[in-house]
Amino acid sequence: MSLSPHEQEVLDAIEIGLQAEDPYFPARLSFGTDNHRHRQILLAHGCLWLGMVLTLTGFGLVHQALAAGVLLIVYGAGILILALIRLVQLRPPTPEGGRPRLS
Repeated sequence: MSLSPHEQEVLDAIEIGLQAEDPYFPARLSFGTDNHRHRQILLAHGCLWLGMVLTLTGFGLVHQALAAGVLLIVYGAGILILALIRLVQLRPPTPEGGRPRLS
C-alpha cells in the first residue's frame, strides 16, 4: 500500500527533522547492516594480506623473472591501496560529524 502525497510529505519532513537534530541516529539503528559491514572489513583485511604476499613475492621473483615479478608487484600494490581505501571508508562515523582522525 503506497502513501498518499500528503503522508509522503509528512514522512519526509520527519526524516529531515531527525537528520538535522541527530545525524547519527540512522547509524545507531541496526537493521542487519553490522553483519554486512563486518564481512566487508574482514574481506578488506584479507585483501591487505593478499596484496602484501603478492608484493613481497614479486620482489623476490623480480631477480629470476623480471616481467612476472613486476606484474606481481603492481597487482599486489594495487590490491593493497584499494584495501586501505576501503578500510578507511568503513570506519564508523564520529558523533562530531566527521571521520575519526588517523593518529
